[in-house]
Amino acid sequence: MSDDIRVFDDSAGSDGSGAGPDPRPVEQELRAAFARYESLTPDAGPVRAAIDRRASRRRRRRRAARVAGAALAMLGVLAVPTFGRTVGVPPVSEVAAPPLTARSTDPAEPLNFLVLGVDGGDGRSNGHRADTVLLVHVPADRSRLYLVSVPRDLGVEVPGHGFGKLSGAFYLGSHRPGSRPDLAAGAALTEGTVTALTGIRFDATATLTYAGLRQLTDAVGGVRICLPQQVRSHHTTRVFPAGCQRLDGAAAQDLLRQRYGLAQGAHDRDRNGQRFAEALLHEVTDPANGLNPVRIAEIVRVLGRHLTLDLAGTTPQELFGALRTVAAADAVGIGWTYHPDRGPVGEVESLDPAQSRSLFDAFARDTLAEWVGRHPDRVTR
Repeated sequence: MSDDIRVFDDSAGSDGSGAGPDPRPVEQELRAAFARYESLTPDAGPVRAAIDRRASRRRRRRRAARVAGAALAMLGVLAVPTFGRTVGVPPVSEVAAPPLTARSTDPAEPLNFLVLGVDGGDGRSNGHRADTVLLVHVPADRSRLYLVSVPRDLGVEVPGHGFGKLSGAFYLGSHRPGSRPDLAAGAALTEGTVTALTGIRFDATATLTYAGLRQLTDAVGGVRICLPQQVRSHHTTRVFPAGCQRLDGAAAQDLLRQRYGLAQGAHDRDRNGQRFAEALLHEVTDPANGLNPVRIAEIVRVLGRHLTLDLAGTTPQELFGALRTVAAADAVGIGWTYHPDRGPVGEVESLDPAQSRSLFDAFARDTLAEWVGRHPDRVTR
């Protein structure tokens, strides 16, 4: 017998040739059976259409995820925490390089973002707080970013909780006894507190942890920051000279913790945070980083562990397009005059009522360029 496997090899053929039974009758019977039941087979058209629609939706989701990854990286660099330990956030599921998209012909709208830098604490009496509260304005003409740091010790009314310090709103919203903090809830209560104070509605809110700042800085290869005065670390032996210098993640983390020894304490720390945020945004949008799929993937990987992002009504495409455009110009940092005050929770800060109201109105009306022209002494760089 041949070594080949034969399907019909158990008996001689009908003609006695030994070639095996003729398979044609079996084939004909199968065809007849299919023909008898063909009328019961559902139409494949709707099934095929449903498959095509699902595939199309998945392609759109993948495209949106790519844009969201780039936008998330760009907005995340603006979140500059200043003190604390790591708190976890949900991971980013898909990252890729930002696609090249055509410019929209629709008139642009101004955008306002709230960026929070979160400390760590022990989750009890010294819980997770927003040490950095940064208002970011993107004007309709996309000319530049405007950065306003709101004092962390500002005395405010926290919705549902009464009077307290602004930094404490995040703790009140995020703290879950016996469980990990809910960063999204902390951000939501802080956003509500800031909106009640300023009247500003935000198009997106980002929250970045302390560890995320360090790792993000290293992911882009460090940043070049220019300081107006020497800063001596209260926590390490580092001395940051006046002038321009390049910092890695550990050095940046150390710098942004410093307020002791600075002329205006926490206010000068916030201004250094604004300078750092602008420098980091320039690094992310540098073609060596912002258009490099490997670098983008590493940036978003870091942010996926240390960033929460609420886009509200803003699409990822709008966010990416707005930040990509304004990143080319120098940002304008706006600072405050220190006003100590007393409240039910002890020593707090307050804002000049007239000046703060005019600033927040300029946010809402997209007239910050004119406001800066009338108040050049409030510009921090």
